[in-house]
Amino acid sequence: MKLNEDQIAYLEGQMARLAERNPSWKIQPGDYKILFPYLVAQKLTYLYDDEVFELLTSVDNQLTGKEEELLDHYLILDTGEEVQLKLFQFKFREKYDGGVSTKDLYAFVERMNKVFLHGDLQDEKTLEAFKEVRDAFEAALKTNPKGRARVHCFYIVNGQNVSPSDSGKLEQIRTAFQGDRQTYGFTFEAYGGLDIFNLCVHGRVPIQREVLELECPAEKAFLHLNIGPNPNGMPIQVVQGFVNVNQLIRLVDRYSNNELFERNVRLFLGVKKDVNRRIIETITSNHSSWFGFMNNGVSITADNVVVNLPPSGKKLRVMVDNMQIINGCQTVNALYHAKYDPSLKDKFQGNSNVLLRIYHIDPANQPFMEALIIATNSQNAIRAEDLVANDPPQQELEAEFRKAGVAYERKEGSPNGGRFWLVTTKESAAMAFIAVFWEDFASKLRNSASRREIFRKGDEYLEIFSWGDDQPEATRYPSETIKHRAVQMLAAVQIDGAIREMIADSERDRRRRGALRKAAYFLARAVYLQNRAGIEAEIKSLNAANLNQSSAQEFSQKIKNLVGQSYPSVVKIFDQAMQAYVQAEGGDEDAALKNTAFAKALEKAVKGKQGKGGSST
Repeated sequence: MKLNEDQIAYLEGQMARLAERNPSWKIQPGDYKILFPYLVAQKLTYLYDDEVFELLTSVDNQLTGKEEELLDHYLILDTGEEVQLKLFQFKFREKYDGGVSTKDLYAFVERMNKVFLHGDLQDEKTLEAFKEVRDAFEAALKTNPKGRARVHCFYIVNGQNVSPSDSGKLEQIRTAFQGDRQTYGFTFEAYGGLDIFNLCVHGRVPIQREVLELECPAEKAFLHLNIGPNPNGMPIQVVQGFVNVNQLIRLVDRYSNNELFERNVRLFLGVKKDVNRRIIETITSNHSSWFGFMNNGVSITADNVVVNLPPSGKKLRVMVDNMQIINGCQTVNALYHAKYDPSLKDKFQGNSNVLLRIYHIDPANQPFMEALIIATNSQNAIRAEDLVANDPPQQELEAEFRKAGVAYERKEGSPNGGRFWLVTTKESAAMAFIAVFWEDFASKLRNSASRREIFRKGDEYLEIFSWGDDQPEATRYPSETIKHRAVQMLAAVQIDGAIREMIADSERDRRRRGALRKAAYFLARAVYLQNRAGIEAEIKSLNAANLNQSSAQEFSQKIKNLVGQSYPSVVKIFDQAMQAYVQAEGGDEDAALKNTAFAKALEKAVKGKQGKGGSST
């Protein structure tokens, strides 16, 4: 199915906004062919803007002059439990036409499979062409020796996905690589323009109609409440019964990009956590048949449910449309690991059942849907960032920034409703704020999990998104009013943005530019320390003045000027501190950037330079 004009306009708006809120990328808002990979990679990985720009590496021959065949970009993601190598081939057409060729898809998947899993089957010339990617992946695995290596391939077009007439060929390709999927975690996905549109709008690719078979060993082995349409906001149907664990594992296997869990990919706790370790121990033990009675079960929502009552002793077939697992993420993922982990699969018998609840809910009945998600397990349905999008402080900041002509996107994909001279997100603003104003915190921002923890409404969240009397007692950088906080955030966003622009403009060497981008939050903090008195004076001045677009732009220019003046000196101090730290502690720059000890060392170095006649504090 092709995208219509409105859907194309929406995607191009999303790409343009990505460029507009990241001027340091030096990509024009209308350069959709270059922006498309960044947009897609971000929606598939849920990375923040700076993360996806840093991690997504181009190896396309037309863009780089390199020789890697069939591969356009790669991205290495360390989740702790896994080190994931994501390999991309993009086909972008200006008219959004064309589609997925199963012949080209197979050629891409086969080449990636042989190069990265079965190098012994490839000639040396081919392996040499992919040396940069292979070396980067091996380095990431050495950094996290306990992480399981995973290779994910993505074949992406902005036209149509695989046509219905070729669906059989797609399944044949899946079957061809099924063994490596089970043994090595090798997966591939093909996405068309409509899939990318759905990722942007809904956060996931809609699930196809699926059939689940509930066990019916006795006459009353399942519960079916056929409530029907009702004025009380209740579900239309509820079905409850036991299902074999292999059916749930099959769904995870089929929808390998976590479509079943919307944006839940970051929230799986991993196989080493007690709750999941116990699940795996039970399901692979001699007591695996006990599992269904010891587990809380899995809850599913669906837009439509069709129940086919079985003859006596047969399985109950339930057809579900657009299903979502809203509770049981840990259970289902742990079961998947138990079956496909090479060290466990011989112990997995597959004879266990688990309790399943299916809720047929009218898609328009959002109040009940949201209440059910929260009541069962709100974490599994939406990101922590999304859960706070409608908080009063977020709405107040959006309104306050609007006075300054700044678009503050508190909800992903939300329309701006006007023209703005600056676009930022609540995530970017929060990261810049704590990097600039909180001591020794930049190192924690190198960890994706630490970033997301900030939005779980703990002390850190309250420190950032509160003001006046609502602030916690030990707030590190307080503000008097909502206006005061907005001005502080604007200063931080401009310091961070100016640093990234300086890196892009002044550093010609690609590796050096990449290294400094990783250190951008550290450099932003150093600039603030060197210019604290001047920056605080500008914040105080704007806070006392009328906040509008003119005053905000004048303020921002003054902040940028301070960054420009300090940039050469803070980079020099950073380089010296990094060299001294690595020599003393060992490791490399990436390891140092993730260590609070280096953040402290840099802070001390900047303050030491000031004490010897450096910039004003």
